[in-house]
Amino acid sequence: MAEVGSADVITHLKSIFARHGIPEVMMSDNGPQFSGQVFASFAALYGFKHVTSSPRFPQSNGEAERAVQTVKSLLKKAADPYLALLAYRATPLQNGYSPAQLLMGRRLRTTVPSLSSQLDPALPDGCTLVRQEREKRMLDAENYNRRHRTKTLRDLTPGEHVWVTDVKSSGTVIKNHSTPRSYLVDLPQGVVRRNRLHLIPEQTPTQDKSAPQQQVPGPVPEQAPMSPAVASPVSPTETNTLRTRSGRAVVKPTRLNL
Repeated sequence: MAEVGSADVITHLKSIFARHGIPEVMMSDNGPQFSGQVFASFAALYGFKHVTSSPRFPQSNGEAERAVQTVKSLLKKAADPYLALLAYRATPLQNGYSPAQLLMGRRLRTTVPSLSSQLDPALPDGCTLVRQEREKRMLDAENYNRRHRTKTLRDLTPGEHVWVTDVKSSGTVIKNHSTPRSYLVDLPQGVVRRNRLHLIPEQTPTQDKSAPQQQVPGPVPEQAPMSPAVASPVSPTETNTLRTRSGRAVVKPTRLNL
């Protein structure tokens, strides 16, 4: 299968824009077709803002991923792909309107017999439709969060050390990204953008105060000179902390040296 380049994507987008108009904002994944200078020049020429989802996080572009999966399933099962697409575009959704009605304000004539009066143009009630869709999205998010036992992750601050789970490396947060729940992280291999779900804040191992501490006897000077406390430098071995697959630091227990 030949790889689709930026020129092919731009050609199809120009055809879509010529039919339906140029959007104000276009969202895509971080494929090589959308991340090059050629596509950036095309977006500037046509006057729309290009926003990308979080790298290596397809869930943030779930609406497009779900649509692609539905269309692929239709094309695999149908003998005539055009009739399959026509049936999909004419089938009412959960809100009571078909994709064709939402796009063009009218029903499409299909191979299923229908009255001619049903094909008359009729615009959906926009206010009611927006309210229903907002309520449905909120209910879906609530059910998802309850089923997966999700929790709200705290915001990260610039300069905070984090563990990046997908590359399994430690990094430093530079700043928030313009896209929601994304951060720019400085890694040994360069600066990357990652979703908050990929970043685990690193916690400095604290000594267990409940464990008994061993006291080593030794000569004590009669009058120890008072000097200001100076932080001891961090040895290179402390930076190579042993970690689990999830990024949690492994802290060895404190035992008596008997």
